[in-house]
Amino acid sequence: MAPQLTTSAEHAARERRLLDRLLGLYGEQRRLYGEVLELSRRQRDMVSAGESLDRVRGVLEAKKSRLDTIRRLELTEDPCKLEWRENRRQWSADGRASLHRALDAVGQVIEEILACEEENDRELLQQCR
Repeated sequence: MAPQLTTSAEHAARERRLLDRLLGLYGEQRRLYGEVLELSRRQRDMVSAGESLDRVRGVLEAKKSRLDTIRRLELTEDPCKLEWRENRRQWSADGRASLHRALDAVGQVIEEILACEEENDRELLQQCR
């Protein structure tokens, strides 16, 4: 069987569907990572204030819940991410740029979380001394 050629309209529609799915994924990840960041900050404040370990554990569980949700979202959209990667040279410059901006925004929140978690570790070590 000969391969079927796609029209530029079909190609554009396919790109739009993939891009919408991936932008939705990264938008949701950014929101969830933002919640993790807020929880990390709350954890730091609680440790600094000498809150009980049970209360801090509640915040840790809430963070874990958000991270589990992010992992499930990742797995759900793996086929879209794979298709995007495999065909990235075919996609429009605007589409690639939009996706890059979305990924960059997620990355920035992750960097903030990592910095906050380092502060949390330092605060916890000081509390243990």
